[in-house]
Amino acid sequence: QEECQNYIRVLLVGGNHLFTCGTNAFTPICTNRTLSNLTEIHDQISGMARCPYSPQHNSTALLTSSGELYAATAMDFPGRDPAIYRSLGALPPLRTAQYNSKWLNEPNFVSSYDIGNFTYFFFRENAVEHDCGKTVFSRAARVCKNDIGGKFVLEDTWTTFMKARLNCSRPGEIPFYYNELQSTFFLPELDLIYGIFTTNVNSIAASAVCVFNLSAITQTFNGPFKYQENSRSAWLPYTNPNPNFQCGTMDQGLYVNLTERNLQDAQKFFLMHEVVQPVIPIPYFMEDNSRFSHVVVDVVQGKDMLFHIIYLATDYGTIKKVLAPMNQTSSSCLLEEIELLPKSQREPIRSLQILHSQSVLFVGLQEHVIKVPLKRCLFYKTYSACIGSQDPYCGWDMVMKKCTTLEESLSMSQWEQSITVCPVRNLTVDGHFGTWSQWKPCTHTDGASVGSCLCRTRVCDSPAPQCGGWLCEGPTMEIANCSRNGGWTPWTSWSPCSTTCGIGFQVRQRSCSNPTPRHGGRVCVGQNREERYCNEHLLCPPHVFWTGWGPWERCTAQCGGGIQARRRTCENGPDCPGCSV
Repeated sequence: QEECQNYIRVLLVGGNHLFTCGTNAFTPICTNRTLSNLTEIHDQISGMARCPYSPQHNSTALLTSSGELYAATAMDFPGRDPAIYRSLGALPPLRTAQYNSKWLNEPNFVSSYDIGNFTYFFFRENAVEHDCGKTVFSRAARVCKNDIGGKFVLEDTWTTFMKARLNCSRPGEIPFYYNELQSTFFLPELDLIYGIFTTNVNSIAASAVCVFNLSAITQTFNGPFKYQENSRSAWLPYTNPNPNFQCGTMDQGLYVNLTERNLQDAQKFFLMHEVVQPVIPIPYFMEDNSRFSHVVVDVVQGKDMLFHIIYLATDYGTIKKVLAPMNQTSSSCLLEEIELLPKSQREPIRSLQILHSQSVLFVGLQEHVIKVPLKRCLFYKTYSACIGSQDPYCGWDMVMKKCTTLEESLSMSQWEQSITVCPVRNLTVDGHFGTWSQWKPCTHTDGASVGSCLCRTRVCDSPAPQCGGWLCEGPTMEIANCSRNGGWTPWTSWSPCSTTCGIGFQVRQRSCSNPTPRHGGRVCVGQNREERYCNEHLLCPPHVFWTGWGPWERCTAQCGGGIQARRRTCENGPDCPGCSV
């Protein structure tokens, strides 16, 4: 009876309309409403192939700017016919091959994204290529948005469907794999995809966050395929007949407007041989004895650099706030664990969304939605607590004498932040500085110049740190009435050319941090970025192609059987594939 309700499983905004689909007591239905008046339903259509029948079936959907709906869901009531299905819009409906476990094998769909020429889907499924027992692999799949299906072969079916395994593992002599993808988050400005991976539900609980670059996924799709001739054959690599495939289409002939992929190849080759590797070999964050369910990411501008903050929903109803590694040699830090409800009232988190424009999290629970601010600097009342929190959102404003965000600070030069180590949680007694000594004369050397300054000191003894408390954070000496002029760092190396052929450009940069201007010193003079042209004399090779077939020539015999021929020519080169006659 609980499942015989209308569970909303699709909620998408397209222009000024809201497209929704619900299970509707195992009879899926979809509606269109205007955002200005959600009570008014403009039209109502069947939800079959757009929304799952049961709230227990995982699904994902997206709406493109041109009005096509891409849904990955179960097509039937028992959930035995999963499909990635396109409907609505001007393009013909397409789906993955029906009842073919090599295409989709009991998948659990996680997410989908509209990126460039492709629509990407992320899911986990039983690995058909795994020969020993039953194992779940995480996948990234994609289809071309201009795919119109096949002709005679693969009619009403994707001809551009490809999928590849995602690797998230703890490296070692025998790697420990986190095989089951649970949630993803896409950072379009950096082409990064954050994913939560866990162990199997029947295994020891463990979770990890792995990050993939879209270029690594594309590289795998450009590589060889994995193919099994028959059920008794081994899975072997096959060369990709369409490397660097970008959804090109035929412009003439019998298969006009079909994609350039050979239909026989499209029937056989869709599983990639190579595995998509993460940005770094080690997961960004790992935790044993817990399972994460949702992930969102915020990019924060600190005093000196950008930081990635990962928010992870746990299976017991809290949110872990994690600082992502700042480079390939550093590690992540657990900054805090946000308690949404008292321990006695905790419940699983149903959804987790981030609204960057307002710097808030929206947490969906069984009967509530909780709004959580991302910037929580007012919780830190002292200098040591503010700096010691290692929170990239926060720094100490030396003028206002309080913990603020960078935007709230009166002067960036008077805003202190030092993200260097992971914070020590559950503090007891933090150290605090005593009063400053009297100002005394002291000398100041800045390169070749020597000046006179005023200095004062203080000691960390009011109180001293105890029982694991923080050491005092901040300077033990202050210098006044001294200046330091800024200096440029050396230029970086020129970046790779933006094109492989034809005119492109290269960039190099430098920063005014050698040293940084201080105490009213002069800022650096000049530009911090230079550009130059490249590949100016490297022309792109001309496109080689066949002309259309000419007319049929006269038969070689007037009776008794003869031969007719027609011809075509290869333009821009001698190496067109196929015959000229």
